[in-house]
Amino acid sequence: MLRARRPRASRARAAGRTAPILAALAVALVARGAPAQLPLAEAGGLPPGSPTFTTLVYPPFAHTLGIHRARPEHLKLFLGDRTRFDDPQGLAAVKLASDDDPDASSDDYQLTLFGVNSGRGEILYNSTMQTLAIYGRQGSGEGHLDSPHGIAAMPDGRVYVADTGNRRVVRLRWDPVARGLTWAGEWPAGAPFDVAGDARGQLYVSDRSTDGVLRFADSTAGAGTSLLASSPVVGARWPLPADVRAPRGLAVADSLDPWYRPRIYRLYLVDLDGGRLRACGADGAVLAETVPDSLPRPRGGAGRFDYVALDYFGNVYVSDPTANVLYKFDADLHWLTTFPGPGRAEDAFEEPRGIALWKRFGQVFVAEREGAQYFFVGTDFRPLQEPVEVRREAPGTWAFDLWLTEAAQITTAFEDAAGDTLAVAEAGVFGTGRQAISWGESAWRAAPPEGWEARAGKVTIEARPTYSSKKKFSRIRTLRVAFAP
Repeated sequence: MLRARRPRASRARAAGRTAPILAALAVALVARGAPAQLPLAEAGGLPPGSPTFTTLVYPPFAHTLGIHRARPEHLKLFLGDRTRFDDPQGLAAVKLASDDDPDASSDDYQLTLFGVNSGRGEILYNSTMQTLAIYGRQGSGEGHLDSPHGIAAMPDGRVYVADTGNRRVVRLRWDPVARGLTWAGEWPAGAPFDVAGDARGQLYVSDRSTDGVLRFADSTAGAGTSLLASSPVVGARWPLPADVRAPRGLAVADSLDPWYRPRIYRLYLVDLDGGRLRACGADGAVLAETVPDSLPRPRGGAGRFDYVALDYFGNVYVSDPTANVLYKFDADLHWLTTFPGPGRAEDAFEEPRGIALWKRFGQVFVAEREGAQYFFVGTDFRPLQEPVEVRREAPGTWAFDLWLTEAAQITTAFEDAAGDTLAVAEAGVFGTGRQAISWGESAWRAAPPEGWEARAGKVTIEARPTYSSKKKFSRIRTLRVAFAP
């Protein structure tokens, strides 16, 4: 059983409030068609037509007013003929300190989202909760970008872009008065693909020309500070294994991040041009690795890793634009699930690329070939066998096995052949992967009737996320049940 320190209560409260989430419209995350309604636990499960896959779920209508996916026509609605989607790449989501009222929780989930529009050398972002803006254009000088890829944004206003075609890392600065990005300097890099910052003021850059990762220190250059020093700044090479080749996406896990629970410091790096994902320690040692060909994909075919993001519990999300899925792993790169989108054909991913995950509230943004999607962290589960086999592990203790894709609060309700509820147990919070869902006599809502095990033919299992969508969503399934002798 997982017994985790949870984020503060405003995390749950904010998820349910109505929000003008035009932050998502930095990449034109505007609603199309009918909004996705998420079921309440009291509704008894997912209604007909609801998503099949619920590791990520669309936010409830009350939170977004139906705004959860972008299309080219939506970008045109907000920016006219000024731009168009042209090879979207990296995303970065941040709650800027200059926008945060520490005495109010109502604005905590309102983010600034930056999206790389690589083919046009642009950064698209929401300058306010109601307006979009564009920074940059194709070129090589100040204020120009050439085939950019990754982007990272810090709460103090630092924004970094892997300006691949210009062989540099561009540093931008958020101007809280003008509410826009301004130029703040550049660092040399051979062929940067992605960038990621930690909580200590360090920036990491995957550099394909040197088959390595560069580390730059930039701890004091936030919003409102002066430009970078004029003297050249050179990145120090992270001590990675010598067999790193053609790196792509990367993410940094930092124990000092207040919204990152694991007490670890790691680099997650995609290399072999998308053929491998590794977790490396601070000394560069490989702690775990995986390859896309070892993972299940609903449509089959070849896979390729691209961008990487981490959530509050340390889980690792990786995009695969060739298989049109996201993969989710635990912190040690054990596979948890393959997510193709919520389930309906019109909601399936279309070449997913950059991922931005605001860990505090579990808000997830995914760039696609011609747009982007917006999700909350949900949860999903599957039985390891059917019927579900319930066993007695000790006197007054019961257990069965589930596979969970996200930490969840588990409730079980046993029913007889007529569908009448015999007993309900609040089993507790459990982690990801294979979990023994166990509970004792104190977990029963009411004492079960005599002989309930012999009468039970079904079990209804409810898994409720521990944050993000916890107030508005739960995954409920009714399965056949058997009791071990």
